[in-house]
Amino acid sequence: MQIENNNRCFVCGQENPYGLQIKPDIISDGEQVRIECTPPTHFQGWADVIHGGILSTLLDEAITYVGIASFDGPAVTAQLEIRFKSPAHTGNKLIVTANRVKNTRRLIEATAHITLEDGTLIAEGSGKVMKAAGQLTS
Repeated sequence: MQIENNNRCFVCGQENPYGLQIKPDIISDGEQVRIECTPPTHFQGWADVIHGGILSTLLDEAITYVGIASFDGPAVTAQLEIRFKSPAHTGNKLIVTANRVKNTRRLIEATAHITLEDGTLIAEGSGKVMKAAGQLTS
């Protein structure tokens, strides 16, 4: 798979005015990724509750960035499993953390979780990311 970064990713693309525009912190050469994000009201499902698809997307992004940093190049999701634990309200800061569990030549496995600032667990997941051909530059 050949991919191209045009800086318009829904989650991290700084050129996407409708996206989350997050800036992941990559720690220890991709062993861990941390994202802070405060989803606004237009990302709600039920009134003032962040849509589960947005929460899933944040977990996916964190896990994928573990892969990007570990491969030192583009990566895409191969598998993703999510468990929701508690609702999160729009306007609340979310802390998303992903940790590399396994690193092989073809796949990176990682776990991730979303918490509120007070430590309340919102969602957790695990996934596998595969290396993709392409450039990271925008």
